[in-house]
Amino acid sequence: MKSYKGTIAECWLPTFENVSREFITQTLYKILFSEELPNSRFAFMEDEAIAFIEKVLSDYSQKYDFYQKESQKILQTLKQKNENAKLPVMIVNNYRQFFELLRQFYEKDIELYFLRSEMSGLQRYEKDNCFELIWLRATPDDFHHPEEFLRKQVEMINDNTFEKYDKETCLGKMSFLDNHILCVKNGIARPWDENSREIEITIYDKKYYDNKELFDRPHYTLPVIRYGIFEENGNKVCSIGSIQDKMDSYEKNNLGKKVERAKYRVNAGVPEEDTYKVEPKMLLSLSIFINMLHKEGINEIEVPSLYVLDYDYHIRRNSQILSTFKEKWTEEEIKEHPEKYKKAKDYFERTYKKEDLISEIKTERLLRIFKRLLHHYPNGHIFSYPGDADSFMHLRIPSVESEEDINGKIFKELYKLQERPEEER
Repeated sequence: MKSYKGTIAECWLPTFENVSREFITQTLYKILFSEELPNSRFAFMEDEAIAFIEKVLSDYSQKYDFYQKESQKILQTLKQKNENAKLPVMIVNNYRQFFELLRQFYEKDIELYFLRSEMSGLQRYEKDNCFELIWLRATPDDFHHPEEFLRKQVEMINDNTFEKYDKETCLGKMSFLDNHILCVKNGIARPWDENSREIEITIYDKKYYDNKELFDRPHYTLPVIRYGIFEENGNKVCSIGSIQDKMDSYEKNNLGKKVERAKYRVNAGVPEEDTYKVEPKMLLSLSIFINMLHKEGINEIEVPSLYVLDYDYHIRRNSQILSTFKEKWTEEEIKEHPEKYKKAKDYFERTYKKEDLISEIKTERLLRIFKRLLHHYPNGHIFSYPGDADSFMHLRIPSVESEEDINGKIFKELYKLQERPEEER
């Protein structure tokens, strides 16, 4: 058992016994019946799997008598062979492999949790989130092959390709943005996000960047790239699950206004139809990230087109978003913290009852961004669309040899900036 930077209750340690018990007795009931989570069904194809689950539930019910009703309901549903055709069904062919891979993922998730939160002990919500919400990343193919889905998630969460950026790294001055400072950091995403890691891209006001004594230096945050890297046929492949605004991407000292004005320059020389529903800031983030991949020799990219449970998840979140907002922002709180309220209200308006827009951003618009990217990296090509072989867009963007391989002044400048030796930044 690896050591952690915090304490873990013995019953939550990442052992096969603990993970299978917690999933069967706690998580499975919520996935099957909860009104707060999107529901799905599980089909455990081995008779041995049903016997294993039955024993776990029996042992738990004997220890905790109140659990008898839930135990019977779980077993009854599993033995129905998923007669409810309206719900997606996850088909588990190898239950021991399923739980072992979930254990491996959980083990690394705990490590990242302590790094991200700096908490002294593992909280129940992190364990619950890990087991309940990893399935939000699943595509239709993954529901038929959950063991392969988990194997890939384990490989991606353990990948250390960008560990050199775990501490925020300065890339240099952005000449097209008045020489303000561009920095990147390899961040840790949350269990409900599309991938376990994320690249955070921050622009700092050049007047304040070197003043490290400031608690919050004026900055602007570009959309984050949620990614995972795995190996396939001997090559590293990057899965990019989303490109999304972060909550703190607000302006300070007018830096945000400068970014908002400058971003449209990425459309210079681009046909109007290729700018439709393509957010320029997301394109900037993606270009910076592609250049980072190229420095690691990674040219293969996959982009998911459909998350089975995501839409229902956001519908069910609406009531929680509304109640949390109302509970937090009383008249007294609004008067006392007007600026914080303004940001919270903006976030509320961007998320509450926005499931259709969120779905579009994560699917059609995400694919549009990659198609548009090829205008600027013309040597790249898409070799498979969603529905051809699986639920992903697959593309290859060869490493750039010189700025002549790139179209667009701003994209050329970003490439040159990222190619500079570290000592010159």
